Amino acid sequence: MPGQVLRKPCYGLAEICARWAVSEADLVHFVIAGELALSVVVVRLPVEEGLIEEVEQGRFAHLPDRVHSVTGTLDLRSPDAWEVLTAGRCAVRSFQAAEGRYRALQAAGDAAPELLVARERLVIRHDEVVRFEAAQAAYAASPAPAMAEVKGRGAPSRYDWDAFWCEAAVLLQIEGMPATQAALVRRMERWFAERGEFPDQRTIKRKVGLLWRRHAEALARLPG
Repeated sequence: MPGQVLRKPCYGLAEICARWAVSEADLVHFVIAGELALSVVVVRLPVEEGLIEEVEQGRFAHLPDRVHSVTGTLDLRSPDAWEVLTAGRCAVRSFQAAEGRYRALQAAGDAAPELLVARERLVIRHDEVVRFEAAQAAYAASPAPAMAEVKGRGAPSRYDWDAFWCEAAVLLQIEGMPATQAALVRRMERWFAERGEFPDQRTIKRKVGLLWRRHAEALARLPG
């Protein structure tokens, strides 16, 4: 229809809340669970990107391979997006990047660069809206998860995370700790796929990260 905008590059939070019939508090839960990415619009922002390489057990280094000026949207990391939503603003130094990579503000001199992001600057990209809505539709169309015994109050999880931790324990006992955290994430993704289940990768990565850090802390306490 002439004069009607059918697609926008990104959407404000109020618009999305009305579209999905949710509150901003609901968005907070999706964000911290890693199920929804929030973005900020920037203009000519100097950004450094590169690889994350494990140089020692539990120690990682940034290997830059690109410095460029970004005009468009940058996805916030979940903790930063959560802080903007709950506190109203957050000083951001890095942004969400692909697995094994980083994206951060380009350093200028000795001072650590920061971008102050306020709640009113938050947006959700069109592609992220489409992805999230497709995930919600797939969840609605999937069979209801079997009821499991749950301690205390609350609904049962869609995925069997107890079985996930058992599988991780068996894996470490038999095969040992993988060389990298990313390899462990991929291993647990394959385990879910073999069960015909496909949790969000960011959820798996977050849970594996807890195990990886705990393992590194335990190793650090061992006698030299």
